Amino acid sequence: MTLLQRYFWTQALWPLLLSLAALAGLALLTQSLQTLDLVVENRQSAVTFLKITFLALPQLISIIMPLSVFMAALYALNRLNSDSELIVAKASGFSPWQIASPVIRLGAYALIAHLIINLVVQPLSFRQMRAEILKVRTDIASQMVQAGDFVTPSPGLTVYAREIGADSTLKDVMIYDARNPDSITTHMAKTGEVQRNPSQVTLSLRNGSVQQKLEDGSLDIIEFENYVVDLSDVMAMDNVLRLKTSDRFLHELLRPDPREFADRKFKRELAAEGHARLSAPLYNIALVLLALCFMVRGEHLRLGYGRRIAVCASLGFVIRLTGFGVASAAESDRWLNIIQYCLPLIVIAYCTFYLIKRKRVRSFGRAKRAREYAVQAAQAPDVAPDIPVGATG
Repeated sequence: MTLLQRYFWTQALWPLLLSLAALAGLALLTQSLQTLDLVVENRQSAVTFLKITFLALPQLISIIMPLSVFMAALYALNRLNSDSELIVAKASGFSPWQIASPVIRLGAYALIAHLIINLVVQPLSFRQMRAEILKVRTDIASQMVQAGDFVTPSPGLTVYAREIGADSTLKDVMIYDARNPDSITTHMAKTGEVQRNPSQVTLSLRNGSVQQKLEDGSLDIIEFENYVVDLSDVMAMDNVLRLKTSDRFLHELLRPDPREFADRKFKRELAAEGHARLSAPLYNIALVLLALCFMVRGEHLRLGYGRRIAVCASLGFVIRLTGFGVASAAESDRWLNIIQYCLPLIVIAYCTFYLIKRKRVRSFGRAKRAREYAVQAAQAPDVAPDIPVGATG
């Protein structure tokens, strides 16, 4: 790149980073509100909340990346036009394509980063996030015990703990077990810990006693150092990690294991997600080229580019929203997966042709005025017509 092109590159890079950070922060805030309910209900720590929230960040960046590149391109080009720097570049002999190449290169880098996020980073982060959510939902201590409250997780069983430590250790535990009417017991212990393995859930008590009422009405008290209470029939939870379409790698989406889906509908959903992962990065180039067509080609507007920016922004958002709609509809009709690629490719092809062609297509009004001036010049060859500046393009 020449020195001037590097300057254009810098002017587009910083707005991209700022817009990406702003949009990612807003999306992260929305995601955190959903995670907050889950964490509060299951009494998890702030570390768990932050971990689940930030593991969702790659998908959020993937969604907003093309829009961030688009807004950064519009902002940078509008600033260069307002400061007449693009006019100076054109007067120096730079073609529209040479002016556009730094911004296109930025879009290409965004495309590569977007593709890496879609194919590698997002599946890895989402699998870890899904495992963390499963861990939170199947946290036995949080499901069975509430600090300072008497909880009845099942009929005939009441559990109390004065405090729950950071490592899920229960302090000053009392368990009233009347599940067997013929053998009602009360367990009291200084500490307790919930333990789980694939086949059994137990509560390990330490330094306590077991009280049981005998048939003659007397109370039998047995002290212990370690005692295990079986809770398998009480806390029967589904601890199987089930992956969603957003958690799978590309080969799992496009070539799924036949044993993992029960009907064709789920297979179509996997295919739609896989093609969306591959086609979405193309919008980084498509929207950048769209911004260049509106801001680089055309006459210089001394009164500003507000109207042109509004039209370009509206068109860009419509194109991207249409892409989201096509990806969603492709879950029902697999032939729409072709449209996921065609939409951004058509925009890229048309905008590229518009940028590289030498002559600009005149609008109907400007062409009509140019013909009127030509007729006036032919009728009065000795008198030069009063042609406004920029009327002939």
